[in-house]
Amino acid sequence: SSGINAEWPLRPGGGPGAQGSAGPRGPAGAPGIGGLKGVQGPAGANLGIENCPGGAKGEPGKSGLPGKAAENIQLNPYIVAFHSQKNVAPKCLEGMTELWTGYSFMFVDAGQDNKWSQNLGSAGSCMREFRREIFAECAYDKCFRYSGQHKTNWLAVAADPGDVDFVRSLPRGGFNTQEKIDQYISRCVVCETIFKLVVVHSKTTENPYCPEGYDPVLNPSRHIPNGNGARVEENWHGYSFWQVSSYNFGMGANSESAASCLTHFSPTPIAACESASCKIAMTDRTRNFWQMSQYPAQNDYEDFFESTSYISRCTVCRRPEAKDFKMGPRMG
Repeated sequence: SSGINAEWPLRPGGGPGAQGSAGPRGPAGAPGIGGLKGVQGPAGANLGIENCPGGAKGEPGKSGLPGKAAENIQLNPYIVAFHSQKNVAPKCLEGMTELWTGYSFMFVDAGQDNKWSQNLGSAGSCMREFRREIFAECAYDKCFRYSGQHKTNWLAVAADPGDVDFVRSLPRGGFNTQEKIDQYISRCVVCETIFKLVVVHSKTTENPYCPEGYDPVLNPSRHIPNGNGARVEENWHGYSFWQVSSYNFGMGANSESAASCLTHFSPTPIAACESASCKIAMTDRTRNFWQMSQYPAQNDYEDFFESTSYISRCTVCRRPEAKDFKMGPRMG
């Protein structure tokens, strides 16, 4: 036999079998050829510093240094004048602004019926320049530059404390040189301030205390030594001055003004000047008036330098914060 089982005859082939599982990954192929260069694109937007979009908010910076203190501005400040009664100008107080220095002017005398004065506490009492003739007398049709009756009167330098020989040392005749004028005419300073000064008169021979909330101010003339070595008051204490009387005409200082508290008690308050010369007033027709204490002396009169035992004392005061405020700079 041929080896073929007759029981299993030959049959035609079957259909495709089921797909087999994926084989293992083959090795990488060789690199391909580079592509062609692309076409150039359009220009981008032009962004400068001024139109660049803002970045993220930064961290807070460090605190800066303290700024300068603010300047105080006041449209209507107080203008005051101080007089040294010496031939050296006093100084403005701390917190004040100096406007000018000059000579201590008191009043004009144009004859028996024509006199007018300046309050010693006002700016008009401090003339920047010394002139013996400072006014003209005018009628409806003419003006007179000078008349024999015209005089200007100035605050004279004061005696040093206890200097009983002071009057004898003064010139008896007239003087007209600038050297003598500078020697015998008191100096002054005009100051600007935003705080008003307060003067207190004790009506005793003791320096009064300031009101509550006020302090004594420094003496504007504390830098000027006394010629005889006497102590200079550090604070502004003085004698309660009222007025000068010349030929029955009185002029001086308002009692609420700091100018009514003179640091020197002197017998020769004024120098009278005519066109040709000046002369220290030492006659009975020129007198000075001072407030008395409550306890006057027993005698009707005393020698001048002994009479301080019944002259009232005074103190000039202001708010303590005044020294910390000063006028701001002027504009223009």
